[in-house]
Amino acid sequence: MYKVLQTLLVVFAFSSIGIAQCTFNNNQFGGGAAPTTTGATINVSTCNYYGEYSPVTGFLSSSVYILNIVGGGYVTVFDGTMTAVAYGPAPLSFTPPSNGTYNVQWNGPGCTTDFNCHTTTVTNDGPAGPCSNPVNAGTTVSSVGVACSGQTFTLSLNGATTGTGMTYQWQTSTDNLSFTDIPGATSATLQTSQTALTYYQCIVTCSAGIPGISTSVMVDMGTCVIMGNGTATTCGGTFFDSGGSTGNYMNIENYTMTIYPSTPGSLLQVTFNSFNLETCCDDITVYNGNSVLAPFMGTFATNPGSITSSAADGSLTFVFSSDGSVVYSGWDASISCITPPANDDVCNAIALPVDGTVGNYNNGGAGVEPGETMIAPPGTGYNTLDGWGNSTMSFTTWFTFVAPAEGNVTISCVDVPFDGQVAVYEATNCSNFSTFNLVGANDDAMDFSSQAPEFTVCGLTPGTTYYLVFDSGSTFASGAFSIAISPLSISAGTENGVIDVCTGDVVDLFDGITGYDAGGTWYETIPTFGLSGNTFNTAGVGFITFDFEYVVENGCLFDTSITQVHVFGPSSAGNDGTLNACKSEIVNLLSGLSGNVDMGGTWYDPSNQPLPGFMTIVSGIPGQFNYDYIASNGVCPDDTANIVVNVLDCVAGIEDLEFTGIQIYPNPSNGLIYISNESETAFNLIVKDLNGRIISNEENTVPGSTITTLDLSDKMNGLYIVTISNGSTEKSYRIIKQ
Repeated sequence: MYKVLQTLLVVFAFSSIGIAQCTFNNNQFGGGAAPTTTGATINVSTCNYYGEYSPVTGFLSSSVYILNIVGGGYVTVFDGTMTAVAYGPAPLSFTPPSNGTYNVQWNGPGCTTDFNCHTTTVTNDGPAGPCSNPVNAGTTVSSVGVACSGQTFTLSLNGATTGTGMTYQWQTSTDNLSFTDIPGATSATLQTSQTALTYYQCIVTCSAGIPGISTSVMVDMGTCVIMGNGTATTCGGTFFDSGGSTGNYMNIENYTMTIYPSTPGSLLQVTFNSFNLETCCDDITVYNGNSVLAPFMGTFATNPGSITSSAADGSLTFVFSSDGSVVYSGWDASISCITPPANDDVCNAIALPVDGTVGNYNNGGAGVEPGETMIAPPGTGYNTLDGWGNSTMSFTTWFTFVAPAEGNVTISCVDVPFDGQVAVYEATNCSNFSTFNLVGANDDAMDFSSQAPEFTVCGLTPGTTYYLVFDSGSTFASGAFSIAISPLSISAGTENGVIDVCTGDVVDLFDGITGYDAGGTWYETIPTFGLSGNTFNTAGVGFITFDFEYVVENGCLFDTSITQVHVFGPSSAGNDGTLNACKSEIVNLLSGLSGNVDMGGTWYDPSNQPLPGFMTIVSGIPGQFNYDYIASNGVCPDDTANIVVNVLDCVAGIEDLEFTGIQIYPNPSNGLIYISNESETAFNLIVKDLNGRIISNEENTVPGSTITTLDLSDKMNGLYIVTISNGSTEKSYRIIKQ
């Protein structure tokens, strides 16, 4: 049962409104009962240092009330939903259209906060006006739904006719059929108590008109445990602070109460429904057993939720203390008893499937077996694979599972958001904790998404049975949780080989692998500015092969694969050029190109027919002839250069005829150059670099009818001039070393 304030709509009238309502209404303090006779006044102590308000019961819709503040200030009146219904500078006048409880708050002028408490006066200023017929008796409302034996609660009417001349007669019934007058119960509200289930209604009359009967209300009886010094034995009912179901606790309280379960072998469970204490100064401490010497479970100034005993006798001990000022509505808590789960004993562990099935369980009433704490995981932290936030065991339940063929599992408890902790053990004897070895443990999910455990355990022996313990993350809370175990395997994929791309292309690195798991991360071995996620922008990078590593991780499991990307520079056929030649002369077409020239391309003659090489015999007819050179690296687009050969009306000189038997190849070369001399004449050989420096100068080094080797392997890449002479004439060749 919850403590509630009557929710009533108030129509108000007031004068001299200065500003809108104030809204500092966080906490309840003080209170009182509105006067029911004309001219009567009550004093209500109110504060606003903590945003406090004071509930005032018994307002009558037939009366006008004046709310004033000693020393001046501003008054705000709230209904049961904390909606402001009347406000203004003191004194404030308002007329409730229906009976009930309202919350009054004092503030300084302009809603300013004050650091002291003040006195608000509530005065009954007299009748609001005459009533009228036909009368509406309204609905009977009770301040409680379930009453404690002998404890006072309030009955009132909602929606009843108001004004002067109204008379009331309250009645009771045990069957909601036959009602009896309650002697002296002739006011618009009634404070009463009961010892059995009772129905209530009110006969309402306006002057000499026809009476009306309010809709009845049933107030049930409940088992109530009121905080105080002593003990109680029950497996049901409601546990209240000293104020019971309707009142506040008092200042300077120091009570100790032990509650035992009435069912033998069961465990007491107390679930706090509402909880409202002065958080700075009042609190309740709970012990897991029948005295303050029992294990400490916690001290609470805010709602602790559900607390379950694991003591041998199933009891809980509560100690409440309050300071000398400021009281609140306290608490109400449901009392129940539960039976400890069978798998509280490790040898009664529940077998779990390893197929991802989510199982729902409860550790309410579970305890800790003798010797069990010796295997508690170490306190390595809340998001680790090998321990817990702390090594305390409180409400342990046990399970088993068989390791799958993969030898790795994911353990997830996040389907039910319960703050728990899990550990996995290998063991040879369930009744001997000394045979237990910790394999893995987790407190909160590894990705920080939940206080429930979620983690991986790797390296298990396939087919072996392992033990799993689930425990609460706190020393006082137990309840429903879930477990799902799934086989775990990951793959970073199979490598497909090198990806060839042209500079400037954007590569999807996943094109280099197949069969990979999503969610991994790409890393580069050579720093570039082109990697973004799984894409690699090759613009501006070197013309080399880059390695990228794809890493997939899942807890303790890890796998990698490599994608290689070979970046090619653009194809280059060189710059266009012009050559002069005599009719039918042998020409080296490469000598007409300049700039960066990719070797290995194809030459095309003026008829667009491919040539076998770069040496060709030009036309025997004078004129201009176009030769095209197309270079390609097989990846980037082809590049084309053009050589215009001007064939002159001349015949190659005798000196040229002397060199018709000379062939120099390959050109370009990697350093080894072969000079074939098919003539009978020996030639001298001079090699120069582009700066004119002589690299080699030897006589008669190219004998007739032989192939001579020129080794430039130890020389830098570039263009070299090879001059062959025989004393009477000479010819130079341009050789490219690359």
